[in-house]
Amino acid sequence: MTLSPRKRERLSAFLGELPMAAAVKLFSALEADRAIGGKGLPHNAILDDLRQRLASRNADLPSRPENAKRAFFDPFEDYFISIRSGKKRRAQIARTSLEPIWRFMMTDSALTEAAMAAAALDDAYRAGEGNEALENALFLAAEAGLGRVFSRAQENKSFKKDLVSQLGGEGSLFDLEELWQLLPAVDLLRELRKTVPSSSPSLNEEQFFQLRKLFLSAHDQSPFLGSYILLALKGRLEAPWRALGVYYHLARSADEQLNDARDAVMALPESLFEDIEELARAMERACAKPLDAQSAMVRIAYFAEYADGLMRQATRTGDNVFVNRIEACRDIASEAHARFLEQGLATMREALPTRRSSGSSRLAPPRPDFARPLAPELVNEGKRAVELIVAAPLDARRLGDDPANAQAMTDSAHEQAKTYANDLVAEIRAAEGNDRAAARRLLDQTLSVVGPLLKSDEIGLIRDRAAAAAVTV
Repeated sequence: MTLSPRKRERLSAFLGELPMAAAVKLFSALEADRAIGGKGLPHNAILDDLRQRLASRNADLPSRPENAKRAFFDPFEDYFISIRSGKKRRAQIARTSLEPIWRFMMTDSALTEAAMAAAALDDAYRAGEGNEALENALFLAAEAGLGRVFSRAQENKSFKKDLVSQLGGEGSLFDLEELWQLLPAVDLLRELRKTVPSSSPSLNEEQFFQLRKLFLSAHDQSPFLGSYILLALKGRLEAPWRALGVYYHLARSADEQLNDARDAVMALPESLFEDIEELARAMERACAKPLDAQSAMVRIAYFAEYADGLMRQATRTGDNVFVNRIEACRDIASEAHARFLEQGLATMREALPTRRSSGSSRLAPPRPDFARPLAPELVNEGKRAVELIVAAPLDARRLGDDPANAQAMTDSAHEQAKTYANDLVAEIRAAEGNDRAAARRLLDQTLSVVGPLLKSDEIGLIRDRAAAAAVTV
């Protein structure tokens, strides 16, 4: 089961609110359900998000039973992404590809030896006898078998088309090919994991030295493997942008062995800038669609953190070329943010129903419409839009933009909300019976929507005036 980007972002926002204990229990339950073949949930998407969140809180992940499938994919963990939007990119393997890839490997005749090696490894795990030799046998058999598969696919277009169908799409085929190309680097990737613990926030001199040595060893095998050792750092470190520091270490090293490896080293910053450029363009595309305020806030926060991290690294080393590229992406993101704000104001107004003033000039401002109930979804969207508006000045600053425009829009939203609430107080005073009760309910609903825009003393004064208006004869 897969999720659209919009649903994926909503899910991420929900999972971020879970207490740690609940997150750990959910992780264990999902692992168990996936292991028995459960298909009613987007297991990979949820588990990937939970894994990152638990790691960021320094929580111990629940222990998982060893099996051949996990042993095969484990060395490549740092390349896995939970969802792919757009075209396949280098060193990004979708988790949704793993299940069809494994199923294909265990059933295709060209991979019979790999399937037998996997069965032997599973037997060893069940007997409590994990065996590195059996794991290596699986990798070697898979490499040989996949070599035969891709050789045939290159020669036979019909076979390749059938292979795409079996794997669920071209993206999964490219993922499988990338895994095959990485199989010779399993030992190097294992060494990388020893050198750089998962979610490392920074690296010391010894780690830099070991990384340089590991990179050169991989590059001696092939420039492809050298670049992929570096690209794995995006998933290995606490945040992808921290890998830019490794690039600067290698690019400015006096080690002559690196002279012939400059192109492979450049693969790392180019991938990082592809990331941030795609994040900016994704915001640009999102703001052209109906507003999903919660999704917009997730996009803004992640982009701002990524851009800020890259900017700190580039500024520290005086790399003006990269600084300019980051600024260009920030400009795109800032324009999208401004559009999100315009949409947010419109969404907030939709949660504050109005009617034309009866018997008055057409130029008179509309009045609150307490006779028209709002759907709960509109109310919730209004609340999320207000959260987006309240955060706007800080978000603008984080995007490298002048916060004055965002502050002006926030101030405008504040005045609109305050005016609407005070107009409702007047409606309460003028109404009677059921109409008065309906107006009071609308005021409570309104304050639940726009409350974050108002000061506590403003809310208190509005409530006091409403209480007094409700007993007016």
